[in-house]
Amino acid sequence: MQQFNIILKNDKVKSYRNIAWLFLIFNFAVFIFLLFYDFYRYAAMVFIIALVLYLLIRWFVSNKYKINYSLDEFVFFIPAAGWFGLHNYWVAIACLLMGFLYKFSLQPLKIVFTRGKVIKVNFPKRQFDWSSFSNVVLKDNILTIDFENNKLLQAEIEPSQNIDEAQFNLFSKTQIELSKKQPV
Repeated sequence: MQQFNIILKNDKVKSYRNIAWLFLIFNFAVFIFLLFYDFYRYAAMVFIIALVLYLLIRWFVSNKYKINYSLDEFVFFIPAAGWFGLHNYWVAIACLLMGFLYKFSLQPLKIVFTRGKVIKVNFPKRQFDWSSFSNVVLKDNILTIDFENNKLLQAEIEPSQNIDEAQFNLFSKTQIELSKKQPV
């Protein structure tokens, strides 16, 4: 069964990581400030130690395995635990929600083109029939999807993929024509 897996380029990953760092620095500053209050001192100290240990472990692992040092979604759960320890549940829930959103925003944007349908793999996962497209073209690493309802999706694909543009365009054109011939 012929299928094409296309990963779209996500230029916003760097911005998402910068926002995560700002969020982390803000929480770190708030917990440093809470060290000056006797009532919050223990919970703030635990948060600061946990965060510093986590960041050191991430740094050590990234150096050991020669990978880029970046934050993962788990870094949002450390402040959430700190806020939970301070009985500030709404801020803890907000931290958890931001962690899940961060996880989803860093996933590669993947679209799978098969004979029967087109599947957007990322959250939220969606499936499209070929009949919902009027045209699908890949040219110069730009994927253009023209929907029947006049919506247009145009995005750059990751350059590391070796997709034969002529073969993909022929496949897409054939699938769209076949879907138009089938009775509804």
